[in-house]
Amino acid sequence: MFFTTYEIAYRLDVSEETVRRWIRTGQLKADDSTGKYLVKEEDLQAFVQRRGNPASRAVSWLASVGSAGVRAAAPGIAFAASNIATNAALSGLKLYKVLSGLEQVGADELSSMIDEIDKSIASLQDNLKLIVEQKQKLEDNIDELKEIRLKLAHV
Repeated sequence: MFFTTYEIAYRLDVSEETVRRWIRTGQLKADDSTGKYLVKEEDLQAFVQRRGNPASRAVSWLASVGSAGVRAAAPGIAFAASNIATNAALSGLKLYKVLSGLEQVGADELSSMIDEIDKSIASLQDNLKLIVEQKQKLEDNIDELKEIRLKLAHV
């Protein structure tokens, strides 16, 4: 049995773009020989099992931070997101080991890791605010251009 990105998105309560990103980044195996992504049931089950593990969710997050969607927003935001992804990737293996129970860390190091995550959250929230502001400016520009177009159409 095969599933489409729509069916997977519905089943996992995520957007279709999220499912396509999982496929593009190699987290979820799919066949696109028909022109659209089709995922085998066993590949979906394996993905869901991996995703249920907190360590694999952390690795998935690390892979998605620098995704094309963020890069398309604005060069400054892309640079900031890229830095976050780089910093996260540098400590990603350590994070994976700690979350999966393969390695233990002292209280100071754990506190430092939590501080880094807090900084990343704050930085991403700041980037989100910038994106929302940029979105509003673009919507205002679109409205202005529509008004100009209407005026030109009546000349």
